[in-house]
Amino acid sequence: MLLDQTTLRNLELTTTLAGEYDGSLLSTLNRCRTAMGRRLLKSWLLQPLTDLDAIQARHAAVGSLSRSAKRLDGLRATLNGVRDMERLATLLTYGRSNARDLLATGLALERMPALERWCIDADDALLHLLQDGLTQLDETAKLIQATLNESPPLGLRDGGLLKDGVDEEVDRLRSLTAEGKGWFSNLEASLRSELNIPSLKVRMNRQIGWFIEVTKTNEHRVPDGWRRKQQMTNGSRYVTDELVKRDDELLGADAKLKELEYRKFLELRNYCAQQAHTLADIARRVASIDVLQCFATVARERGWTKPELTDRPTMSVQGARHPVLETMAGFVPNNLDMRSKRSFLLITGPNMGGKSTYLRTAALVTVLAQAGAYVPATKAKIGLVDRIFTRVGASDDLRRGRSTFMMEMIEVAHILKRATPRSLILLDEIGRGTSTFDGLSIAWAVTEDVCQRLAARTLFATHYHQLVGLEDQLPELVNVHVEVAQVDGQLRFLHTVAEGPCDDSYGVQVAALAGLPRHVVERATDLLAFLEAQAQGAKAGEDGAPTARDKGQASLMGYFAAAAMGAAPTAVPASLSENDARTLERLKALNLDDLSPRDALQTLYELKAEMEGPE
Repeated sequence: MLLDQTTLRNLELTTTLAGEYDGSLLSTLNRCRTAMGRRLLKSWLLQPLTDLDAIQARHAAVGSLSRSAKRLDGLRATLNGVRDMERLATLLTYGRSNARDLLATGLALERMPALERWCIDADDALLHLLQDGLTQLDETAKLIQATLNESPPLGLRDGGLLKDGVDEEVDRLRSLTAEGKGWFSNLEASLRSELNIPSLKVRMNRQIGWFIEVTKTNEHRVPDGWRRKQQMTNGSRYVTDELVKRDDELLGADAKLKELEYRKFLELRNYCAQQAHTLADIARRVASIDVLQCFATVARERGWTKPELTDRPTMSVQGARHPVLETMAGFVPNNLDMRSKRSFLLITGPNMGGKSTYLRTAALVTVLAQAGAYVPATKAKIGLVDRIFTRVGASDDLRRGRSTFMMEMIEVAHILKRATPRSLILLDEIGRGTSTFDGLSIAWAVTEDVCQRLAARTLFATHYHQLVGLEDQLPELVNVHVEVAQVDGQLRFLHTVAEGPCDDSYGVQVAALAGLPRHVVERATDLLAFLEAQAQGAKAGEDGAPTARDKGQASLMGYFAAAAMGAAPTAVPASLSENDARTLERLKALNLDDLSPRDALQTLYELKAEMEGPE
């Protein structure tokens, strides 16, 4: 399924409209136990499937896992704590793994036999396919565990990488260094006793190696054979011939030990790097299993149901809930019924009544179903969708010099050019960015085009109640509305979608709820009654509405629009009447700079008379 950037933003799949992760569909669904699973979950949501067999395979796997709490809990426990195997495989490929990375790889691979058993126990075709090959690096895991210390250092040249017994030479050098360090410890004790200097210390640093440190008050007790190596404020540091000899021996053994451990580690890393491709394949399988258990976990926790997918252009959902908002107290489920003779739902009703939530619910249920997840509903039958288009909300683009209305029209044009009969279209308040009758005209024309040419499943929420009359003209269009009740003069939103149109937007009442001053609300009520009386005849389905122009017939509006864009035709459109053509020729011949206001008005009267023709 194709989802453009506008749709991704409006449906809040990965981030909310405010740019936050919390509150998005991804945050609501995320029950993955691994980093690679979380990445794959995002990919599945952004790229839902359109292959019916592949979708049904995912649904079957989710169903198999969700039916057994013991199996699902065991699978989640096995996945818990598994490091990012995809990242570990990448580090191996580029030779950048340290000892802790290899150890994490071995620990992750040790979980694979248990993961394999849980998948086999599920008795599902997709899970059986995914578990095949999970244990093919068992020997590599054993080698890593047998070679590396359980808590290796970060640095590869600091020693301490290998376990005892891995290599004889490593063990011999470790024994030498241990004996050497023991000699220095014993030397400190013997010198303190022999010279009666309790504060004497035998230490080492990288600059001068091992040394004997004596405070200034005890310097008179230092033997003549000691050589002062460093003078300090509170004492001196000395060395002896035997100390230097032992230091050289220890330093040489320690350097050889660290170098040997480093070489042995590189041999192990190079061997593991040869398995990096296989490790990446195992990681992909684990990620898929993780996402499937994530879907199953959400389905069990929140009572989601398995959707039925079909190739027919239908959408029948009972008790549909918004997957993010359903956790809020008082959320009201709704039914959604769309089919071939009911493919366009015109939704009317008050602001804050739930129209936008109803639109998004339809889209999110479709995305979840085709991603392979269960859906928040009591029953769902969904026809495959190739694309989802949204026209929800609007904002200007000042950097490109585009107004709010221009952005709105760009989105509508994108939909009309690219939607197919298998698409799902969500339209919310088309035409609100311009004058009332301009907006109504555009919304009316778009509705006719979608119904008659595209025949795509469409939900259109609008406050243009004049459009409800199109139900009698367009067989595909059905009026529905969000219900509202007035209790003791107070507006109460029921958030329930019912059949039929709503004749009132309750905008003035909502304004009162928002806290507008009482005198402003009362004045708005009076003006609303006046304006509604003025526009009583402007309703779809009424006599006198213009019929569609014949295909190819020129438009006078189009002629002037072309002129305004600097591309006026050299000749008058051939399909215009003789009177219209004569009027246009006269207009073209006028020299406006030479006309006085009185002459201009007289000319306008004459042109109008010519356009109307003889009575």
